[in-house]
Amino acid sequence: MRRSLAILGLCAALWSIAAVPSIAWAAQKWPAPPTDAVVMLAPPTAAPAEPFVGPDEDARSLADYADKTVVLNFWATWCAPCVRELPSLDRLAAKLPADRFAVLALSNDRAGFKKVKPFLADLGIEALEAQLDRKSALARKMGLRGLPTTFVIAPGGQVIAKLEGIAEWDSPEFVDWLERIKK
Repeated sequence: MRRSLAILGLCAALWSIAAVPSIAWAAQKWPAPPTDAVVMLAPPTAAPAEPFVGPDEDARSLADYADKTVVLNFWATWCAPCVRELPSLDRLAAKLPADRFAVLALSNDRAGFKKVKPFLADLGIEALEAQLDRKSALARKMGLRGLPTTFVIAPGGQVIAKLEGIAEWDSPEFVDWLERIKK
């Protein structure tokens, strides 16, 4: 009994030693998010290279935005929470300087641009461009579990945070947090 308790104590100590540096590193490197709904990734992971389709049906990847802080949102026209969240992402995209930030809303709709572009126009979305994640390839690479899900990618291409569900992305707290994320 005494031996198994000693082994358990040793395992707990080793786990805490291994876990503390990554948690402490994440807390020192990146500013704290404005809500507990945002999960900070410790350690951050490299953004996948999987391509997606831009508004002119051009191939793009997250590497194209490596010099910016990216707010990457996965959504679909049939997802009611996604539709509720889109206006705040649109206002965020209009509010943030384009030379330092990119707000990307990637639709997972199978019908593609013929459905997504008019849908965004009907919602009055102006700052967000229609983009597609055909066959959900990027979503799978990022480990997406449901919609909407938003990832925050720091300049340099490190995925540092994730939020599953909706948020008011253009709130002063979120804007301040995003502006404090640096390379």
